[in-house]
Amino acid sequence: MEHFFSGLKALNISTSLLIFGATVLSDMLWAFYIRRSNDGKALSAALFSSAIILSGGLVVVAYVENNWYLLPAALGAFIGTFISIQFDKRKNPHEKSGDEIKK
Repeated sequence: MEHFFSGLKALNISTSLLIFGATVLSDMLWAFYIRRSNDGKALSAALFSSAIILSGGLVVVAYVENNWYLLPAALGAFIGTFISIQFDKRKNPHEKSGDEIKK
């Protein structure tokens, strides 16, 4: 059990924040990538795809050294998706939310 928690003690706050930020960015990039792909914009979708790989790779390289870095990564994914959806709702206020129950 001590071995399990030893990685938790070794967490670096700056690395955790970097992983969090990279995951927020990665999730937001996914939203832009999907939009561009749906619109048939191949060049901009390809650019977003490359940025997703770069930001995602940064996160993977960081948490391979310590699996506890998955926690800020998961939190970053949650926040990144939440921000992207909120941005879409403000940009298109007349579209229905996917969370609404159809009657």
